[in-house]
Amino acid sequence: MPVCQNCHQKWPYSKAFKRIMWFNGAMECPHCGEKQYVTKNTRKRSASLSGVISFIIIFSALILDLSFTSLAILAVIVFISASLTMPAGVRLSNNDEPLW
Repeated sequence: MPVCQNCHQKWPYSKAFKRIMWFNGAMECPHCGEKQYVTKNTRKRSASLSGVISFIIIFSALILDLSFTSLAILAVIVFISASLTMPAGVRLSNNDEPLW
């Protein structure tokens, strides 16, 4: 779970999930109100996770010879699983770090 770098309080899952789905700019800490930013490493991991998810879906389609319906169900399950676990790996910073 994300931890505020200002007050060192852990964010509740529900708040983290709502705010992390959009990595656009600052997020306000629910405890102290200070602006927090997703770290560069977290954004890179998120992008890598997207690549892995895409690979899993494409690999499944090619190797397992799934029907379109089965593939769509697999894609939804993988997407939901990744979305629900994403807040657990997010790290926050007091400063907005450039990605590159």
